[in-house]
Amino acid sequence: MNDQKQQSKATVLTWLLLVGTFMVILAGPTMVLMFFGLLPTFVAYIIDRSEGKSAGFTVGSANFLGVFPYIVILWRGENSYADALNITTDLVSMLVMYSASAFGWLIFMALPTVISSFVLIMQQRKVAQLRGLQKELIEEWGSTVAALVEQQHSSDQEQHLEEAFKKPEPR
Repeated sequence: MNDQKQQSKATVLTWLLLVGTFMVILAGPTMVLMFFGLLPTFVAYIIDRSEGKSAGFTVGSANFLGVFPYIVILWRGENSYADALNITTDLVSMLVMYSASAFGWLIFMALPTVISSFVLIMQQRKVAQLRGLQKELIEEWGSTVAALVEQQHSSDQEQHLEEAFKKPEPR
């Protein structure tokens, strides 16, 4: 299995090198600009150890949005290596490209917190809604039915706790 995984990585690396070589030959100035502009993306991809490489994807998407306007500027001009190097040595253009990647990092770090807060608020709202419905049902059916339901609920919780603390049987 491990040998197969290494062979698959070697195949992917071979294809990347082959395609990269052809891209440098066919679109060299664009590749130079993309190499220097997308460096934060490469770093994010390398340091991201998660299964889906979500940091690399998020930072890369934002970073590419920062690089793309300069690719268009390069394509509208002479599309030469000199123009590509002029763009990469321009402080403002590199600041725009790297700021876009910083925004990608900000999204990657802040969005899970924002989403979890939103989900928590939605759950609290649902609990309040269910408590209101419960109150209406107690008023309609009486408190004895509510006591029976509560007793059954606590019995179920005790049973779940007992099952949770049981030792798993060896296989």
